Amino acid sequence: MRADLCPALFGPAVLTEIVPIAYFSEFRCPYCRALERDLDTLLAEDTASFRLIQHELPIFGPASELAARASVAAARQGKQQELRRHFMRTPLVAEPASVLRVATDIGLDVDQLARDMASPEVQADLDRTRALADIFGFIGTPGLVIGRTVLNGAIPYTLLRRIAEDEKSRQTSVC
Repeated sequence: MRADLCPALFGPAVLTEIVPIAYFSEFRCPYCRALERDLDTLLAEDTASFRLIQHELPIFGPASELAARASVAAARQGKQQELRRHFMRTPLVAEPASVLRVATDIGLDVDQLARDMASPEVQADLDRTRALADIFGFIGTPGLVIGRTVLNGAIPYTLLRRIAEDEKSRQTSVC
């Protein structure tokens, strides 16, 4: 992974004109909940300049692991962000019944979701995220890689915006 870090971190296609933002988060982390709203604001203000790449980093036990698996599995149906919003914006604690209820509410195929959550592919995705977090020294959440800038922990929106704009102003490719 270290030899070809960019695709693992940002996905296969990193475009020169778009600043990738790799976001390492945990559903039960209160700082992640606040940062997630700030990231939504940043992306809404300038959708053409930034691309968010989600990395689930469950660190608070079985409920976190379950929510992370559901999120990664929901991405396979194109509904990761919708599921994440339900989990991040409510006091919901992830348990099998609540995950299935949210999945049903947002129109996911729950049978496919359950199969995907138990799949080796979802496990591999979570393992990759853990390996990336280790490379960047993320021992907690939230963690961000905005272009070339690495941040661990909560930051105010003004700093997030300033770093994002600085990365956007650079003319060279991130990778």
